[in-house]
Amino acid sequence: MRGFLIIIFVNIVIADYGGGYAGSGFRYGSNAREFSLAGALVAAKTPGFYAFSNPALLQFARHNQIGVSFQKMSLDRSIQSFNYAKRLPPNAGVGLAILQSGTDNIQGRNLMNQETESFSAKEIEGIMSFGVAFGSKLALGINIKAVFATIDKDYKGNGISGDIGFIYKLNRRLLIGGIMKNLNASYNWKVIIGEEERSYEEKFPRSYSLGMAYSGLKRISLFFQEDVMITPNDDVNYRTRIGSEFRLANKTKLRFGAKQARGAIPSGTIMNGLNIKPTFGVGVPFKIWQRQYINLDYALDPGSVGEGLSHLFSFSLKF
Repeated sequence: MRGFLIIIFVNIVIADYGGGYAGSGFRYGSNAREFSLAGALVAAKTPGFYAFSNPALLQFARHNQIGVSFQKMSLDRSIQSFNYAKRLPPNAGVGLAILQSGTDNIQGRNLMNQETESFSAKEIEGIMSFGVAFGSKLALGINIKAVFATIDKDYKGNGISGDIGFIYKLNRRLLIGGIMKNLNASYNWKVIIGEEERSYEEKFPRSYSLGMAYSGLKRISLFFQEDVMITPNDDVNYRTRIGSEFRLANKTKLRFGAKQARGAIPSGTIMNGLNIKPTFGVGVPFKIWQRQYINLDYALDPGSVGEGLSHLFSFSLKF
């Protein structure tokens, strides 16, 4: 009996912060730069991927932008994302994005813990984004999101949610940003058991983030972000993220980050101690025509204990 699969699916796709709740595949990260800087980009410009970090950043889209990312991960997991952003003169931007997260070759088990056939599972998020600046200091943005989940062929869920973000420019070097994610988000599952179809709702955790991006040091940018996630059970999780980006003379960028998780986890226990996870990456721009560049980014995920290494690749283009 595979009705048991929905219960275990959310713990399989991404075993990390908030990994035991709906939408876990969307919380891993949408691109290599984001991951290598520990996800501390709520106030940072990431051309090609604005919508995933903070839709208020779309006001910085001075050109049309495309971002594509492919993440081949351990344990037969993968994430792909695509983002298109377009400037709306004089002070706004719009975007379309899609992210797919999935796991293949999951070993099925029935309620007696006996092995059944293997199966695949995936989550898909489609985003329409808009960001606008109000004067020279403040910008606001919104994401409207459609989410879909499939487990094998008999289990399907969908829902609608939204994000609201802001950017405040303290000065030319320091940006403050924040976002509220997964407002009213849930999966409405349709489950076929035998010849009977059943329905139930699975709510997403709500997420609140506040951070800063500082570029006042020579060839060094610094990023900080604090997340608060409230689960459907009203447990509270916290995550601190820090990142640093070093620009070399040839425009190559070396990236390092660290993130720490604290608070309740799905088993009902409390995470104590440091729980620090390091992140690493590199970005290389390639000139293709006059002032046109393709930015290629790579990140290495060392994984949790027993997961193995994962490799993340992204590219972005302004035109």
